[in-house]
Formats: sequence, C-alpha cells, structure tokens
Amino acid sequence: MIGRTMGWKRYWLLVVLAFVVTQPGSIAFANWDAPYGFYKDLSVWLGSSAGGLLLVLAYGLYEWGRKKLGSANLILSAVVLVLTVVVGYSAELAIDGEMGYGSGNFVSFVIGGIIGFVLSLMLLPSSLVYALIGKLYYPYDRPLVIAWLVLIAVAVLLGASLLVERRKEKLRESESRVP
Repeated sequence: MIGRTMGWKRYWLLVVLAFVVTQPGSIAFANWDAPYGFYKDLSVWLGSSAGGLLLVLAYGLYEWGRKKLGSANLILSAVVLVLTVVVGYSAELAIDGEMGYGSGNFVSFVIGGIIGFVLSLMLLPSSLVYALIGKLYYPYDRPLVIAWLVLIAVAVLLGASLLVERRKEKLRESESRVP
C-alpha cells in the first residue's frame, strides 16, 4: 500500500519538477539576445516544460504497465500536458510576428519544446545563479517568478512527504524483522 502511495507522489513530484527545473534556463534562453516580453518568456518556459512532461508521461506509462501507477494519474498528467501546450502555444501566438519569433504551428511548438527542454537543462546551472541573485528576470516576469516559487514549495512538500513515508516504511520493516 505504501509503495503505491509513494509511486503516485514520486510521479507528481516529477511532473512539478518538469516545470521547476526548466524555468530559469528557459527564461535565460528566451532573453538570450534581447528581452521580448512576458509572453515570449511564458511561451518558452511552457514549451520547455511540455518537452519534460512528455518524458514524465512516458515514465508514467512504464510505471502503469508495471501496475505501480494508476490510470487516473496518467489521465490527469496528460491533461496537465495538454493545458501546458495550449497555454504556451497561445502565448506564442500572442507575439507572432514580433522579431520573427514563432514556431508556425502546433507540432513545431511541441518539437521545439523538446529541444527547449534540453536547452533549459543545459542553461540551468548558470541561469540558476542569476535567478537566485535576482538578475535573471525583468520586471514583467514577476508572475513567472511567483509561479516558480510556488512550484518549488510544492516540490519540497511532495519530496518531504515521500521522505517521511519512506522512513515509516523502513521502520515497519525493521520492526517486523525483530523477534
């Protein structure tokens, strides 16, 4: 029972981390040559997160096949993925034509999101330093900073919950072995 609980919590921790770890690198990538505004930063972040969510969903399908994850978790995470892509693509459409930016269609946005995921992870170490000292974001990025901090808090709570459950499980195992 506890193993199955840890399975869905671990899975949702990965879903949240897909957003958390991509944000600083995506913002750095979006503003690489010049700041183009909130919608570009949002679009690049959500596109990169969608690329990460595709990998998390693939992992979820694997765990579902091993009967360690329920189908409700997969369906809900697929909804999160679709919403992420739709909102990100809509943000990209809002800036279409600005500085020649835009993927052109939905499929290109998703493929670009996979590439963006890799780029955001590559840029994470250097951009994280700038995020922590407050020099990565422009004033219009405040909603993105708030969202990032909330997602970090959710990730910490999920991680702490997993740690507590794992320790309880180990304690039960050690008590059952003692004669």
